[in-house]
Amino acid sequence: MGSVNSSEQEHGSSNDDTSSSIIGPRDRILLVEDFQDTVRIIKRLLEKNGYEVATALTIAQAKEIIKSMVPDAIVLDINLPDGSGLDFLQDLRTIHPDTPVIMLTAYTEIENAIRSLQQGVDDFIPKPFDNSYLVHSIGKAVEKRRLKERLRTSEKFRAIAELAAGVAHDFNNLLHTMSTHIYLLKKNSDLDAEIHQRLDALKTAVDDATVIIRRLNSMGKTEDTDRTVFELSSLITDMLLMTKPKWHYQPRKNGRNIDLVTRLGKNIYIRANTAEIREVFTNLVFNAVEAMPTGGTLTIEAARQGDKALCVFRDTGMGIPPEIIDRIFDPFFTTKGSGSGLGLSISFAIIEKHGGQMTVKSTPGKGTAFYINLPLAEEFT
Repeated sequence: MGSVNSSEQEHGSSNDDTSSSIIGPRDRILLVEDFQDTVRIIKRLLEKNGYEVATALTIAQAKEIIKSMVPDAIVLDINLPDGSGLDFLQDLRTIHPDTPVIMLTAYTEIENAIRSLQQGVDDFIPKPFDNSYLVHSIGKAVEKRRLKERLRTSEKFRAIAELAAGVAHDFNNLLHTMSTHIYLLKKNSDLDAEIHQRLDALKTAVDDATVIIRRLNSMGKTEDTDRTVFELSSLITDMLLMTKPKWHYQPRKNGRNIDLVTRLGKNIYIRANTAEIREVFTNLVFNAVEAMPTGGTLTIEAARQGDKALCVFRDTGMGIPPEIIDRIFDPFFTTKGSGSGLGLSISFAIIEKHGGQMTVKSTPGKGTAFYINLPLAEEFT
């Protein structure tokens, strides 16, 4: 492992073991329950099963928590000291409409169950509850939310890909016409050398535009062109060397310090387009640096987990507000004064195209972590 200041750069791991050495994204559960013993039991149970748990004893406390946290699921008691969990559920649906909710109650009145289901709760569990069923119910609800998010984002990319393909087709016809006329003009021997030179420059511009159009036309397609097997930590190391001016020299020139920490497992091989994966990682490094205007720590980790390679890019910057975190992968969405708003959306599309997943966890004022998993190359699984 290497823990380095931005004045140095060391990468690698303490050994060549490719087993998991980093923690993947932990789903966040908000538990709203006023009975302390029940809180302790559920919190311990969920943390044992890999969840991150925030607790609230009242509706007022829960409202404060969701100002700085987007829970992946909420476990909500119906009867609370300052109101009904069902009334809070109505307010919650206007803030986080897609957050799954598991209702708890010591009373099994049929009207409570009916009202809960009418308001879209994912499950209704009476007390005393069965531990294994509660964990199963939360897991199912979180996975359902994750699938809905991926489908929603994929639909947006599909629409953009169709639009891009149409634009590419039309521009390709225009470029073909331009190229033909340039060719015919260049055959004219009466043109002087300067005109030929300018036609050559125009032909180069048309050829470059054709390459860009070809890339637009390939958006959303999953062809296996230009994919090679490579070792992940080596690519990350090379990428960090290429981006060192961004995370080391420029910050120091502006009086701030970015500490770099790397934990990179060895012998993690994936099959992918190296240029595209490098583009994703570079974008995440740049975003992390911009998120730490007064300096901070950038941590990059890579490990093998089962048949997947897991990469984490973690900063200690400003974090992402809960009200926009669900939109950061949307095409053209940006909070910056400049920029196209396409960096994260293109990165998301690249990872999806390679059969992987990209997720984000953030806490305002504490930082953001992007998690990427990619399939291992079959010959190295």
